[in-house]
Amino acid sequence: MDIGSKKIAIKDRFTLILGKFKRELFQEYLNQEFVQIIEEADLIPAKKLVNYFQNQSDELKGLDNSLKILDFLTNYRKIVEYNLEIFAKFNKIIEIIFSTFRYEYLSERKNQLIVELEFAEKHKKSSELSAIVDLINKLKESIKTNKVKLNYIKEDYFQRKNQIDQIKENLAISEDKIQELNQIKKKCFSQINRITRQIEGSTTNQENDSMLKLGNDDKLTNADKIRALQKKAKETQYEINQIKSRSKQIKGELEKLFPHFDIYKKDYEEILESIKDDEKRIRVLQKEYENEIHANEETQIEEIKDLLETPIRPSLEIKEEISKINSELEAISIPEDFLSADNPSNLRVVLDKLREIDDILRSNDEKISIHRNEEEISNIFENYDIFESVIGDFEGILNDFLKEINLEINFLLVINDTNTSFYLKTNFFRNNKEKANFEALTTPEKIFFIISFFISTGVVLGHDNIFFSNLFIPNIYNKGGSIYRTIRKILPIFETNDKLSKFKLIFLMSNLELKKEINNIKLIKV
Repeated sequence: MDIGSKKIAIKDRFTLILGKFKRELFQEYLNQEFVQIIEEADLIPAKKLVNYFQNQSDELKGLDNSLKILDFLTNYRKIVEYNLEIFAKFNKIIEIIFSTFRYEYLSERKNQLIVELEFAEKHKKSSELSAIVDLINKLKESIKTNKVKLNYIKEDYFQRKNQIDQIKENLAISEDKIQELNQIKKKCFSQINRITRQIEGSTTNQENDSMLKLGNDDKLTNADKIRALQKKAKETQYEINQIKSRSKQIKGELEKLFPHFDIYKKDYEEILESIKDDEKRIRVLQKEYENEIHANEETQIEEIKDLLETPIRPSLEIKEEISKINSELEAISIPEDFLSADNPSNLRVVLDKLREIDDILRSNDEKISIHRNEEEISNIFENYDIFESVIGDFEGILNDFLKEINLEINFLLVINDTNTSFYLKTNFFRNNKEKANFEALTTPEKIFFIISFFISTGVVLGHDNIFFSNLFIPNIYNKGGSIYRTIRKILPIFETNDKLSKFKLIFLMSNLELKKEINNIKLIKV
């Protein structure tokens, strides 16, 4: 490499060149944005950081396009906000239309209720008719309530009834089976007696015929027949005992079912009877009601028949509904410039407002439509992805160095209050716990960070030869002891980390005395 008029051969991987140099000699290695970034280390302007990277790498040329994403999103936000503003106006008109329709409906419903109330009040004058109607309504309400109760217990009642009926049927079948088996057992013993008499010679031909009908084989000896019949009788008795045992168990289960079933049965029959009584009573009352109307005013009979099909509601109930409608009508708010007091159903003003919105949508295309240049937008997002990737890689390499002094850095991309610029906020952590900003770091920590920052840039950008000089940093951080301690800690990382094996480090130190040698570094004094 050339330093002024001198040529220095760099053969070693790590080289430290000491001398007295002027900053101008290293202009090709110095990036002015680096100093500006260090001066704003707590909140780094993304624009400067982007320039810092792309000015050192042809591959990152155009990286500043990534920052246009903010302009794109800001413009997108303005368009969305304008659309929301128009939507709010449109929504307001729709709400007014709904309120107008609701107002009209409630007004009409109120008029109907007033007529219904007059009709109810007219019929209320006759105490007998009113009493009949009230009683009919009460009976209908009672029927309705009882039907609900009936449906509630109906399924459980019939389920238990069917269960009990099934058990009774099974018990009856078991009893029939026991009787049948007893007959078989009886016949077995009867035949044993007959065979015994046969052996004694007192058997008649008729008895022999009867024995043959029972199915015993004539080829068997009498002793075999007796044993077979005894076995049959024993097996039959065993089966009888089994059936009796099962029947006893089933009877026990049946006894347990009866108490609950009796309750359900009693309730079910009482409710059913009550419904039938009420229905019968209603038919009688309806007939009485018609007779009363016939006696007083023949012309009302058709009206009363319709009334009986739709029960008259109590006046109080109608008044309560009218009161609720009045409250809702008072709560409906329609701007005076939208509603015509003389003709509330006139929607001319509302329609005019809708036309205004339609005109806005037709004449403000730039404000409401997002005109996309897909290639440009794609380029912006691709560069933004590259920017994020570079920052992520940069943070990872930087932390590989910072962990040597128990520090860790976290970059957070933020936007300023006016939504016009990106910034990279730096957060430091000591021992993974204590949080600090750049200004809170000690001077040695700051110097370590600055040198690591510069070297990490070269690593991320893939520079085979990374040059660093104390002339690149602000004078307040030009501390020889801290700089050399940083170099001593960084070199072993490059030696042990395979990802860093291709990089060479060249340190150019001006007017900084090296009091203690650094291992594994080529020292050149100029």
